[in-house]
Amino acid sequence: MNKDRLCIIIIAAVVVLSAGVIAVSHLNEGEQRTAYIYSDDKLIDTIDLGSVEDEYFFRVENSDGTGFNTVTVRPGEIGVTDASCPDKVCMHTGFIHSSALPIVCLPNKIVIKISENENNGIDTVTQ
Repeated sequence: MNKDRLCIIIIAAVVVLSAGVIAVSHLNEGEQRTAYIYSDDKLIDTIDLGSVEDEYFFRVENSDGTGFNTVTVRPGEIGVTDASCPDKVCMHTGFIHSSALPIVCLPNKIVIKISENENNGIDTVTQ
């Protein structure tokens, strides 16, 4: 196989993969994303990320009062922007907008997860 043919195959593969990523991102636009914030395994807040219009932040103290996380909410995403923990892994996770990766702060016992539900007006279907 010559180099020109290999380059064409690689370029075609990249184009097909890019089209797939774009198609999936457009399919996910109709989903409702809700962030669930847990402290010490207790649900302390839920946020509909689709209804957020302006950026805001709030502080979450851990259950024994020795640590904190500052949670910042933006339209469609949520992240930890300040924390008292020594390693700052929760901050390095960045802002999340899907259920693929939660934000976890083990020292402060805080978890932020996102649930994606289709926003089609149907809560449940029974038979």
